[in-house]
Formats: sequence, structure tokens, C-alpha cells
Amino acid sequence: MIRHRIRNLALVLVSLLCLAFTGGVVATLIVKPEAFRSAIGGPFALEDIEGRRITEADYRGRFMMLYFGYTYCPDVCPTRLQEMTLALEALEAEAPELAARITPVFVTVDPRRDTREALRAYAAHFHPRLEALRGSEAEVAEVVRSFQGYVNYVPQADGADYLVDHTAYVYLMGPDGAYLTHFTAFDDETEMTARLARLTD
Repeated sequence: MIRHRIRNLALVLVSLLCLAFTGGVVATLIVKPEAFRSAIGGPFALEDIEGRRITEADYRGRFMMLYFGYTYCPDVCPTRLQEMTLALEALEAEAPELAARITPVFVTVDPRRDTREALRAYAAHFHPRLEALRGSEAEVAEVVRSFQGYVNYVPQADGADYLVDHTAYVYLMGPDGAYLTHFTAFDDETEMTARLARLTD
């Protein structure tokens, strides 16, 4: 558990350093997230595991919990998606009508390897309502930029396949598509559940 938390802390610190180059976005997000309601998110067009074209408009009227990741991620991505799953399951037990208004969304940052079939198999390990989306590298890069995030492909010295360093926030978007808040690696499923209940009730 301690080792896991240390890895998460390291990831957060790397994320802060990388995003600092985007004009202090991260610092403002942490100190005053409401200042970026209009700067985070925006139009996008991706596809789901059935090949259907999905845009941001498809989530209007619902809350969206969005996480960027990839299926080859060794530990952080499955951990965050599992925390999202546990948070929603806890909320479903406490306030099922409220939980039904929240859609968990996973956007791959590795469309080279994450085919629709790979995403289908991966998503099956998490919440049954998790929607997995993909697009071309250009489309994914545009969505990541609209969320003030980053992606960096990291080749491995031992010749193994590459890793992908990426923003590890879970974003919560409102029914109008506007940014509400985000969850960091320090926010486990208990904290997520409590904040979701406060923010969306």
C-alpha cells in the first residue's frame, strides 16, 4: 500500500512539472478550480467500442467522470478506474437515482494499440456502465489538450514496448458540459464518493 501511494505521488509530481509549462494551469486548478470552468473541456468527436461516433453532446444532461489512460498501463490506470468503479458502486447503494446520472468514461491515449476489441475487454473489468472511447492520434491529442492535459510516449531502454506518461486526473463534468472539479491520486474511492454526493446532489 505504501509503495503504491509513493508511485502515485511520483506520478502526480511529474504531472505537475509537465503541466506547469502550460502557463500555470495546474497551480490554478489546485488552488482555484472554478477559474477554469470555461477552459477545461470542449467539443470532441471519438468512437466507442461499437464504432459509433460519440461527441461531447451525447453527455448533455448527465454528469461525466472522465479519465485518460491506456490498456497497457501497468498500475496507475487500473487503480484509478477501480477507484471510480468503487466510488460509483458506493453511490449507487446510497443514492441510486443520483448515481444513474453519472457516466464513467475512459478515453485511451494509446490508439495505436488500443483497438475497439482491446478496449471492450479492458472495460469489462470495471464498472458496467464505463464507456471506453478512442480516436485517431490527432483526435485524442485534441481532446487531451482541451482538458489541459498531456501525453508523452516513453520508449523503454530494454527494448520492451513503450509506456505512455499522461495526465492522471479524473475529471467531473456537469450536465451542461462544463468542468466542475477533478480528482487526483490523493482522492481514493471514499473521497470520490463523498465529493460526488456533494457536487451532484
